[in-house]
Amino acid sequence: MDKFTQLANGYINKINQVAIKEDNEIQNLAKSSSSFGDFMRSLQGKTIQDILDAASFARLYSMNKHGMTGAAYDTKNPDVLLNKFLTNLSDFVNQDVKKIRSGLANTDEFKKKYDYEGHLEREKERKDLFMQVMKEKDPEKKSKLRQKAHAFRNNSQYADARQALYDKEDKLVDQFHNSKIQPGQFVNDGSEEYAELEKMFNKLLSLRSSKVEDQEGFLTKDAEKAINIAQSLATSAAKRGFFDDMGTVRRDPQKEVNKAYGDVMLKIADKLNKIKI
Repeated sequence: MDKFTQLANGYINKINQVAIKEDNEIQNLAKSSSSFGDFMRSLQGKTIQDILDAASFARLYSMNKHGMTGAAYDTKNPDVLLNKFLTNLSDFVNQDVKKIRSGLANTDEFKKKYDYEGHLEREKERKDLFMQVMKEKDPEKKSKLRQKAHAFRNNSQYADARQALYDKEDKLVDQFHNSKIQPGQFVNDGSEEYAELEKMFNKLLSLRSSKVEDQEGFLTKDAEKAINIAQSLATSAAKRGFFDDMGTVRRDPQKEVNKAYGDVMLKIADKLNKIKI
């Protein structure tokens, strides 16, 4: 197995682990919490990276399920709304990353300190090389120019200082994303973002309640009673003998189960036939 395949497999395994983990944790918390406050408190001990991964997984799931169709934007669908909620939640908890990504390299002070003009001159050299590659007609010369262009590195003072800054910020971002969420870290700050999150979560609760009510009202009391009889026959049949206490042959328990089960299925079929789609 070559190095590329090993790296690819490792990356895929990591994605799978994240998908399984987040689908079982953050998403399930959103589905099972009884209120927005309960959900936010349940995030304590998780990491910001957990939430970012959950949002990524939800987006991939929605994209795979709905594709580029109108269904992907239908927030009356709990899956779609959950995807949007987790995306907004990840943006909310990740706000402080802006304090780490300073943008210092784009300031006049930083550019002046690290000779930005010299950096631009090196960038011009690189662009000129690629222009020569495009204009060259001789295959052999073109190949040599292409190699030279790809080997070119802008090692200006500004480029080195900027990369050092980015490396430092990357480490701080990684620490931030992998830090555990503390009690009271994410509370109602009076922002529109928080209010929107609470509104979306309450809508999720409403959709979930409606779904449960629809399922609970599907069977009539007679159908539920018939199911209970069938279950009782199935669990107790093994305990009864072939003859009763008076020596009379019992009816076949399995046939009784089948009959009761058949009655239930007929009632369910009748219920389905009456549903207008």
